[in-house]
Amino acid sequence: MYSFRIPAIPLVFVIALPAIASSEEVAPKVETDTLSEVSVSAKKSSKRDKFITQDRATSVGKSPVSVQDMPQSVTVVDVEQAREMGALNIQDALTYSAGVYAGNFGFDTRIDSASVRGLTPSMFQDGLRNLYGSYNNTRTDIYMLERIEVLKGPSSSVFGQSDLGGIVNSVSKRPKKVAAREVNLQYGMYDRKQLGIDFTGPLSEDGEWLYRLVALKRDSGTQVDYVKDDAVVFMPSVTWQPSDKTSITMQYVHQETDSTVSAQFLPSRGTILPGPLGRISSRTFVGEPGWDRYDTKKDEVSLFVDQAITDQIKLVANLRKVNSDTITREHWTRVGANPDSTGNIQRTIHAADRSTNVFSSDTRLQGNFALGPTKHLVSLGMDYQDALWTERNYTSTTSAFGINVYNPVYGNVDYGALVGAERDNNKIVQTGFYLTEHMEWGPWVVSGALRRDHATNTLLKVGATPDVDARNSVTTGRLGLMYRFESGVSPYVNYSEAFVPNLGTDGNNGVLKPTEGEQREAGMKYYSPDGNTSAAFAWFEIEQLNRVIQGNTPGGLQQTGALTRGWEVEAKHRMGDWELLGNYSRMNAFNDTTKIRLPYVAEKLGSAWAQYKINSNWRAGVGVRYLGDNVGFGGLPTVPSVTLFDAMVGFNYGKWDLRATIRNIADKEFISWCRGNGQDCGYGERQNAVLSANYTF
Repeated sequence: MYSFRIPAIPLVFVIALPAIASSEEVAPKVETDTLSEVSVSAKKSSKRDKFITQDRATSVGKSPVSVQDMPQSVTVVDVEQAREMGALNIQDALTYSAGVYAGNFGFDTRIDSASVRGLTPSMFQDGLRNLYGSYNNTRTDIYMLERIEVLKGPSSSVFGQSDLGGIVNSVSKRPKKVAAREVNLQYGMYDRKQLGIDFTGPLSEDGEWLYRLVALKRDSGTQVDYVKDDAVVFMPSVTWQPSDKTSITMQYVHQETDSTVSAQFLPSRGTILPGPLGRISSRTFVGEPGWDRYDTKKDEVSLFVDQAITDQIKLVANLRKVNSDTITREHWTRVGANPDSTGNIQRTIHAADRSTNVFSSDTRLQGNFALGPTKHLVSLGMDYQDALWTERNYTSTTSAFGINVYNPVYGNVDYGALVGAERDNNKIVQTGFYLTEHMEWGPWVVSGALRRDHATNTLLKVGATPDVDARNSVTTGRLGLMYRFESGVSPYVNYSEAFVPNLGTDGNNGVLKPTEGEQREAGMKYYSPDGNTSAAFAWFEIEQLNRVIQGNTPGGLQQTGALTRGWEVEAKHRMGDWELLGNYSRMNAFNDTTKIRLPYVAEKLGSAWAQYKINSNWRAGVGVRYLGDNVGFGGLPTVPSVTLFDAMVGFNYGKWDLRATIRNIADKEFISWCRGNGQDCGYGERQNAVLSANYTF
């Protein structure tokens, strides 16, 4: 039932792309960094292409190697291009990426959710982990970012303990040498109003000091009644470059969100199943206006150092200190309950105050040298993270006051149920030592990484109960091989590993084992000589061991295996005034013991985008997204597939750029996920239209 073979059609499609690409060749311009870099791998266009990004060097590989020359699957999303296609957050920006199921938990004001190749990825920013625990962080605003990088599959050999879906790494805006100033205004549905500024350039006449200031203020409602999405961002940064060998950047971020939890966890009857009085509206709010809230605050200081030691060796160091706080007050319909004949249902009342304090660093020596006919990019480094996240003032219980899901009446907060309990806290201390090597020998590329991690994950128990430690020392690796044909076609194979320590016990006095996994991947990439066409195909198989799931006893957990096997293809092509994008993914993701599908995974995904430059002023684009069906825990219920359409129209005149975008043109009201059979469900994103005005000077 679950046999899988590499499909012939997309493979032939990728091989054939050189024939359909433009034959006109343009000599690429090369932009050098502080150190000279290995030929081909480090080539970057002097004018950055926002649409075709396969020639970009990324930070997820910890070496300045282009995506085209990495023998593993990586996708780079330019944030400006994503905004052109209507993206308002990281989750939106990933919806046109192969193998990525963005928004797998529907419309959510708290987080950017996604699964990569059927598994959860780890969230990083500027190469440092930025998400610990659940609902205790401030959501990174897309206006703060230059690009988003997706490294698919197990990646512990580079990033230490990380989830098996891979790495989603967002890259912050940094100071630039050329002065540029932007004022961005937005107005959209749900009374969205946003003002953003982005100023950068030299502070001194000689260019030794550079600056950047990114700031944002947003007031906005959402598709759910009484749920807002207000935000404030203040992100100044300064770069000191006393010579071409030294670059030191200091960045500060203050970010606040004044929001409400959009996920109402509505009952299955009335959402995916017929309800007593019909379907429950996606606008329904089952909380209490004025009491329910999800407020977050973050203060962050980062230091980025790039120091050349010799012509072939440099030191790269990234350090970050983060303090964040969240206040959660919310209601939801009681999980597993159903409304009565008139629509009344019980509610859960929940409160929690959470904090996160993190120090993280990544320091490496990066070498670039030749040995005979071979060229090498080598990184030898150490990274460290010390993270503590706490939870207090906790309540999660059935409220004495229910609600009617068809005609909600507000004003009934069960203050007597708010016990304000202390909760166990969590702490991670990890030190990792790694070695990466990217070797080129003519058309051959060999890329590998080896890492040794020492990690202590501690559950800090409340009261006299002893703390629970999970100590792990693990060695992980990655090895890839690629052959680059002169035509631009590059087949490759890759093997990689990952591990994730698990906190706590299984409910039967047993300590949870670390979740481990490995990926086997074979693929092919294509990048045309003129830079107007790129494509990638990959077949993958990810085996997961000691996956934590619900146990057979109440409150218990058990560990089992899982297997994800599939393929994905993506292509981009520029043809005159047209820009064309398409991708498709197909996989089987299942419990390796029971053979039941993994929950919340769309096994079929596809998207396409076409944009046309009408003249020097006008442009227009249209897109389609297909989300295959998914299932809840235990394989039921089946959530139907859905096809959504997006569009944009843009007008440029002088220093002004106006853009109107709309996602989900038909305003389809669809179920995105269900927890399990007879349990709660959530809606996907409804229609959202935004008018944006950008003024540069």
